[in-house]
Amino acid sequence: MHQFEGLCKNPQDHTSLSVYSILKALEMDSHHSGNYAHFRWDMQRTFAMYLMTDRFHHPATGQRSHVFYFRVMQSMQLAKLRHEVSTFYFDRLFIASLRSGYLKRLDWDFCLWLDRQQAALARFLYGHVVKRLGEKSIYSRNLVGFLRDCGLGYMANLEPYRRHAKLREVVFPALDLLKGQAIETYALDDCGNIFFFPKGENI
Repeated sequence: MHQFEGLCKNPQDHTSLSVYSILKALEMDSHHSGNYAHFRWDMQRTFAMYLMTDRFHHPATGQRSHVFYFRVMQSMQLAKLRHEVSTFYFDRLFIASLRSGYLKRLDWDFCLWLDRQQAALARFLYGHVVKRLGEKSIYSRNLVGFLRDCGLGYMANLEPYRRHAKLREVVFPALDLLKGQAIETYALDDCGNIFFFPKGENI
């Protein structure tokens, strides 16, 4: 992965645009004051978000001897009027990780399409599965563990027949939206495991 030195060298660490243009891109009513209020609240939560990793190697020892904590946003200037330009400054370590491929990029258009389908679970599963697939040819997980990983622990705790009914009703339709887009397909075996195959793999 990265070394300690050079992690924060990035000439472009910010972007400037109006909230109006953001709402238009998201196909939200840009004249609705409620949408602007929700946007400000979402950005406040983003500003408070942090990441941590022990994937960086020390340049002298080559060991992963430190845990790095960093934020997505370093600072931001939100305009009071939605047509005026707002500026968002990103943490340099975040940008370096993104550009290096450590943070997996998601398909913007596909995310917007999932939003238009009101498929919140599918959008979450998209990021969750793609992150774990990485460059691997397959990602496998115990199905109950997978549900707990995804915040669906209540479903994992159901009796098997009720769990399967919920899977067919909620989880499998969401995963089906990802087939051919984020993943090639997924499959289950008789031992209670679920397998995900990256897009383009020959199954």
